[in-house]
Amino acid sequence: MTTSEIRTDFDVEYELTRFLRQTRQYAMSRLAEIHPDLDYNSFLLLVAIADAESGVRASDLAGDLRVHKSTVSRAVTSLERLGLIERRIHPDDGRAQLLKIRPDAKERLDTFRIKSHAWLDDLLANWSEEDRSSFGTMLARLNSAAGRGYAGMMTMVTTMAEDIEPLLMNFSWL
Repeated sequence: MTTSEIRTDFDVEYELTRFLRQTRQYAMSRLAEIHPDLDYNSFLLLVAIADAESGVRASDLAGDLRVHKSTVSRAVTSLERLGLIERRIHPDDGRAQLLKIRPDAKERLDTFRIKSHAWLDDLLANWSEEDRSSFGTMLARLNSAAGRGYAGMMTMVTTMAEDIEPLLMNFSWL
């Protein structure tokens, strides 16, 4: 399917953007559960640090998240100031530091995630198990394509549009 063949009555990018905005707004409305001064960008970095159970270098975060090192540096400073993360000496390279989430912050983040998963479960409550499974499979394919780069993602989006349309059109809140 070429760009000129993309259906104009159903815009996958638009619907994904709407969904991402709504999930971001939902997350932002609850960030105080982790810390009252936590901003959304630092939250995203906190999640990445938490997911790196053995710790992670700031430079690796910048590469993994595809953001500038200065962006990571500012967020790390903020997260440290809020008491959510700590620096540890890298066990294999004493010159390097690893970022780790503090245990109390990990507990709050885990609780936040449990509530977020429940929210998503509520959104999908009226979907059949087959629709939920198909949607999850398609999202995994989309994420894999995005990981391969923009060209791969756009190819995947255009080929998945017809599969996703019936699932997304069932949502009255979109």
